[in-house]
Amino acid sequence: MKVALISLDYYGYDKYIISAMKKLGIEAIHIDIYANRYLYPNLFDRLKNLINKSFFNKNIKRCHLDKLIRERLSNYEKFDKIIIIHAEWLSPETLTFCKLKSNQMIAYHYDGVERMPAISNTFEFFDKIYSYDKKDVEKYKLKFIPNYIYEQYDEKKLNEERKAFNICSLDKRTPVLEKIAKVLESKNYPYEFIVVNRRQINLYTPKIKTKINYLNKMVSREQSLEKIKTSNLMIDIQRFEQTGLTFRVFESLGYHKKLITTNKDIVNYDFYNPNNILLIDPDNIIIPDEFLNTEYQKLPNYILDKYHVNTWVKNILELN
Repeated sequence: MKVALISLDYYGYDKYIISAMKKLGIEAIHIDIYANRYLYPNLFDRLKNLINKSFFNKNIKRCHLDKLIRERLSNYEKFDKIIIIHAEWLSPETLTFCKLKSNQMIAYHYDGVERMPAISNTFEFFDKIYSYDKKDVEKYKLKFIPNYIYEQYDEKKLNEERKAFNICSLDKRTPVLEKIAKVLESKNYPYEFIVVNRRQINLYTPKIKTKINYLNKMVSREQSLEKIKTSNLMIDIQRFEQTGLTFRVFESLGYHKKLITTNKDIVNYDFYNPNNILLIDPDNIIIPDEFLNTEYQKLPNYILDKYHVNTWVKNILELN
């Protein structure tokens, strides 16, 4: 089987999909939109593109992306399947070209339509559309598949610290994170929370004084992953317009970390264990001492295997 994966691999998750495919003997290529994104050489170029987008409906970044994908796919006769993650980034012309180069078009979305409305404009180009968000699955008649465990340890690592960790963008979730930080401080529980403002100009004023670190620059994937691995507790704050489980949940499973989350749907999954996962109300945050001070209870491998990237690949390619 020959498969092409086209994705905006902003966080570095999608490379694990390619690795899993190759382990299954699939001939797979990855066109990473993020790694090959257009970078403005100067401020003048940025302003020129703003004018072109505003008045002439021409986007230099989109043209660059369309050319990249067409050139890469043109090196091959035809694919059995093309999987596209974040299809809303591609033009209708490029999606049409992809359709001509594939026997089957598959889309996967780990953002909801309410947050990214342009997603719904791409549905017509695909034979199968998967989403992690049960609300979208029901509303748009899509196929459900959750995110995945991309890396898994057999046991907990010895260098783990008694510390809660979270990194997220500056948005509507930030005040909830501040309240969680205040509760942990009251219990003398160490934490490292990082809030990143991608717009690089920070005009945000914290609602509560805490030890949260507010940054105007991105933290590297490697740094974030190291902080996750060395902490024993992870924090997951659901975006208010989404219902799907984030990668934070699956990182906590793969690395055997306790998890505090605001996602109500988590109790409906077979890996839910109240000893390991604490569901909190963002309007009334209660974190029991018992949850913080008890050890993580390891889950059976047969449950973890269901959510591993290898199983995800088999499901989305219908190899089972």
